[in-house]
Amino acid sequence: MASKPKRRKTGRTTPPLTREMLLPMSAELASKVSLHNHLALVALRQGQGNADLVAELLKTVYVAYDLLDPDQLIPDAGHFARAEAAIKTLIKHAAVTDEWRLAAEECEGVELILGLYDVQLAALPKHRIEGAKQRLMRVLEKGSFPALSPPI
Repeated sequence: MASKPKRRKTGRTTPPLTREMLLPMSAELASKVSLHNHLALVALRQGQGNADLVAELLKTVYVAYDLLDPDQLIPDAGHFARAEAAIKTLIKHAAVTDEWRLAAEECEGVELILGLYDVQLAALPKHRIEGAKQRLMRVLEKGSFPALSPPI
């Protein structure tokens, strides 16, 4: 009696992570990303911003939120929601007036998030950062924004 061929177990659908993806990004790259974000905020603080800079800052807020550990969500969720609200308010205001300026008090909230993101870039494995960016892009492609917790 012939035996049935054994079924192969389905394996991993994604390739294993490389050493590069398991380590944090290089200090040079993290510094470039950080500088780009902080210069965007400076431009908005001085009223020299544009839609591209605002979009990058909003994406940074969402990615930094996604990268938070669950125990960080409670104390930091309000900061993220306020930064998101400030940036979205700026977008609505700029659509009417074409003025791309963040008020000083709004800049402080965004600056806090950028500081946290700088720490995340230096410490977290590259695959976590890339995964957060990919999740964000999937949500944005659907025409919506990620849901952040409301301010506490």
